[in-house]
Formats: sequence, C-alpha cells, structure tokens
Amino acid sequence: MKTRMPSLLTAGTLALALTACGGGAPEEEAVEVEAAEEPGEGGGVLDMLAELASSTQEVTNYTLDLDMSMPDPELGTVDMTMTYEVMDDPEAAQVTMVMPFVGEMLLELAALGGEDPGLTAEELGTTVLIVPAEGETLVSDHNGLQEVDTPWARGVQDTAELGPQEMFDIASLPDLVGAFAEIDQIEEAGAEEVGGVETTLVEGTMTAEEIDALDAEQKLAVLELIGDVSGSVDVSIWVGRDGFPMRLDFSDEKADVSMVFSELGETSFEIPGEDEITDL
Repeated sequence: MKTRMPSLLTAGTLALALTACGGGAPEEEAVEVEAAEEPGEGGGVLDMLAELASSTQEVTNYTLDLDMSMPDPELGTVDMTMTYEVMDDPEAAQVTMVMPFVGEMLLELAALGGEDPGLTAEELGTTVLIVPAEGETLVSDHNGLQEVDTPWARGVQDTAELGPQEMFDIASLPDLVGAFAEIDQIEEAGAEEVGGVETTLVEGTMTAEEIDALDAEQKLAVLELIGDVSGSVDVSIWVGRDGFPMRLDFSDEKADVSMVFSELGETSFEIPGEDEITDL
C-alpha cells in the first residue's frame, strides 16, 4: 500500500528545495457540513465537541502557527515550522516556512563550491511568501537566494508547482475537528489560556480503525495533515468559549503536529509596493 505523506510536509520540502513556493489564498466560502447529531450522554464535553465544526466555518482572518516533526523516507526526521497569516482586507496570505535541514543542505553545497553565504542554516532554510487573492505570488529575498535588488521577487520559476490544495486551507478545518469530535474515549482535562483566550482542554485517542471509518471528507482532512496512521493518534484540543479550537495537537509513534491559532479577526501585514518588487 502506498504511504500517504502529509501535504504540508510534501509541499514544504518541495517549496524550500526550490527556494520558492506557490499557493493560493484560502477559500473564503463557508464550508457546508452536516448538522451535528444530538449529543448523547457525557455532558459538557460532547456538547462542546458537537459545536466544533460549525464554529470554524466563517473564519477569514487569523494567524496559524504550525509545528511539525515527521519522518521522511529519504531525509529521516524532518522538522518544519510554518506561520500562516491570513487577512481579509485586502485578501492575502503571508506564509513563512522554516526548515533548517534545507539550509544545512544549501550550506553543504556552498562549501563544496568554496563559497560562504554568511547565513545560518535557519536563515537559508526559510521561505517567506505573500499570496494575494488576485495576482502572482511574491517571494521574499531576505536571504539573497532570489538574487534581486529589491526585497521581493515576482514570477519566480516553479512557484506554480504548488497549488492552494497543497497548503493548509482553513476550509478543511471543519472536517478536521469534526473527525476528532467522533472519538469515543475523550475527556475534559482542565482549562488553559491560548493566545489570550480562555480554553477548555479536551484529550482523547483515535485509532487507525476509527480514522478509516470516518466519512470521506473527514478522513482526507486527517490524512492530509498527519499522513498514514498505523497505530493510534493522541489528540488534544483547546476549545475557546465560542467553540473555536484555538489549539490542536496530534501525535503518534512517528509524528508530532501542533496547530495554534491567534489574532482572530486582527491579523494584518504590509503588502509590498511595486518599487519593492522585481519581476523575473
């Protein structure tokens, strides 16, 4: 059976290996989901989880910090961090991906050529993109890899290799949280503050068999994020009072994924002016 690698890991590896990446602004349409079933016995936890999917449908402005540690068949364990800033006026996303192992590869190549870029592995392994709702993706030249005289480049080769579906899309969140709301053994584990928001921590474990029994959309959302699961996945969800999942952590024998939301409705960043962009 073919192993499914997480889309973010696949996309990020290709993006940084090319020192460029393409993506699209996240879908802004609300995603239709089936109405949640009436919660059964179990009290507040089940009531809370029943509201998770609907609470994620209309979020169009947010910051997502995502940390991943996952096995790669060729590279071993790969660590990746991504900050995904999405604003709605104007509609655009700024994506910052950091993969130090890519920077280490670039440093080794530079050393073979007798060159010293004067940058750390983390600096070389960082890609920053601005993806407008309309128009081409902008790539930051903060590490000099684009070889332009302006802070940003447009028309970088191969940026079209990665479509929006390869990046994390907020439209998949209802299916993702809906999947974990199906866990049979789940319990409240305390209260914590996440990003300035008071949340309730809910924990549980989902087996590979339970994932396989999910509906098609929910199963795809899980596999796109964490890849194939051979045993079970430990799940922790920090749910705000309004029902929004401010943080989600998943881990199994091989991988760890942490997603933390912040700046809901307050995310904003500067769009470069034309004098800051070089067209290639």
